[in-house]
Amino acid sequence: MIGIKKIILTTVLFFGIAVVSFAQNRQLKQFDTAFESLDFNDRIAALKKINPEALSANDKGNYYRLYAQTFYYNSEGDQALRYFMKSIEVYQNSGNLQKANEIKITVVEIKSLSDYYAYKDYQSLLEEVIAYAKKTNNTKLLRDTFKLKANCIIKEDTKKAINYYQLAIIENKKLKDTLFGSHLLNNIGLAYNEYLKKPEIARKYFKRVLPYYLKKKEIYYVAINYVNMASVMREENKLDSAIYYYKKADSLDFKNNRTNLKIILYTEMSNTYKELKDYKSALEYSEKQKVFENINDNKEITKAIRDIDTKYQTKENKLQISSLKDTLEKAGIVLIVLLLALIVFFLGYQNLRRKKKIAEQEQLIQNQKLENILQEQELNEIDKLIEGQEKERIKIANELHDNMGSMLATIKLNFENLKLRKDRIEPEDEQLFDKTDSLLEEAYQKVRSIAHTQNAGVIGNEGLVPALFNIANKITIPGKLSVQVIPFGLNERLENSLELAIFRMIQELLTNAVKHAQATEITISLTQHENNLNIIIEDNGKGFNPKNRNKNEGMGLTHIEKKTEQLGGNFSIDSTEGRGTSILIDLPL
Repeated sequence: MIGIKKIILTTVLFFGIAVVSFAQNRQLKQFDTAFESLDFNDRIAALKKINPEALSANDKGNYYRLYAQTFYYNSEGDQALRYFMKSIEVYQNSGNLQKANEIKITVVEIKSLSDYYAYKDYQSLLEEVIAYAKKTNNTKLLRDTFKLKANCIIKEDTKKAINYYQLAIIENKKLKDTLFGSHLLNNIGLAYNEYLKKPEIARKYFKRVLPYYLKKKEIYYVAINYVNMASVMREENKLDSAIYYYKKADSLDFKNNRTNLKIILYTEMSNTYKELKDYKSALEYSEKQKVFENINDNKEITKAIRDIDTKYQTKENKLQISSLKDTLEKAGIVLIVLLLALIVFFLGYQNLRRKKKIAEQEQLIQNQKLENILQEQELNEIDKLIEGQEKERIKIANELHDNMGSMLATIKLNFENLKLRKDRIEPEDEQLFDKTDSLLEEAYQKVRSIAHTQNAGVIGNEGLVPALFNIANKITIPGKLSVQVIPFGLNERLENSLELAIFRMIQELLTNAVKHAQATEITISLTQHENNLNIIIEDNGKGFNPKNRNKNEGMGLTHIEKKTEQLGGNFSIDSTEGRGTSILIDLPL
């Protein structure tokens, strides 16, 4: 009887635990679904209602991940790290290495953004994930690690970081993740603006991703984009335009990472107002920044910001009354100053026109010089080609005369002897047959050897990359024109005809950039990844509208586009009038 009661009690207890576990797992899934729509306080309240010990192993790992993500979005990195490490431990113990490695990426990301950790502190963790991604052929994980690797090394080696972003883009194309691809383009823009100090190229990348963010209502990333555009304006010393973009970012309503972005935003606005010598506004946004640094409660933040706005609006009214009195007293002085300013302006305008004409003449002379250099380079290449062909012809003639001539004469004599003795062939004549057969085989091999020699190479022994460096060095003029070649992954020679075709296309695009676009900076990026070659030619020239391009003329672009299609690749143009041009060529290898 006691045994039956024990069995019943155990059964009830088992089913009770199962019901509780099922309810907890279901509650976690509901929370996970609604996670993005909740604010910090709502997320914490929901998580506290769930008992992690009642969850399955995978759900328990996800529970700690969501807890960490909640603190991460609220810019509490230390707390986030603690829960991320718990999640990794749970997933590894349960054998879910995929999830464990995905969270390791986030841990590396947090440490890379912290001043407390150096790259060497988390490099090994990152390399572990890269090795796992390659071993399991995990495209998504490999893409994420390439992006993260670029983020980690961007300060020390910006150009190498851009190459890793390009590798991530190649992997992302397989996944067709447009949002992630937009983030990668945004990061390349940051690299050009913040580290290479090329705001004109950065602007093209930021403008390229903004329409997608707006269309998909990715408000947080729209705000980030506006902040980045403001940074470009500051690099170009367009401070009023920078303030315009900062205010657009500030006007948006977003939740994720709100505190951190507001701190950055108000810090940069305060600094920009200082540069404008508007110290009142600089102080106002400095105080707003301190509010977000010290307060995490949303209601308190709203009240504090409202108090600051009210204070500065009252100060502004008082200043306007005082300023009106000063203006009336100084009206007479201002009138005299304006007259003097008009005279100075007129003289300055005349001087500016004269300088502009001189500059235009210098530019025309410079363009003619560059065109001559490019033509000379092309003639040199043609001369090398003709010289090489002539040498090959002489070599073939010598080979035919010295080897093939005597060999064929011997074969002819052997067959004449066989013909004369056809009615009385003796055993020793068998040797003559064998010798003749051997000579025929040797002649055949000689012909093959000569044919292979002919196809050995036209671009020369140097190869594609050295040839591009050579032409870049020849047309670069310090202070006037900079041509930069950035190769990545091209460790071996390509097939000769493909190398020659690529060289000719890039040579034509260089001519266009200098002669027609009047560019002063040109970058040629070549990235090889497995069986794919990605070529990007960017310039800071005057640009054009690709839709208005005349297909019958096209400055050689139509010919390059057709050649790319013949090679089985893709050709695209990203250009805006006054904003430069980027040409992308993807070729299969």
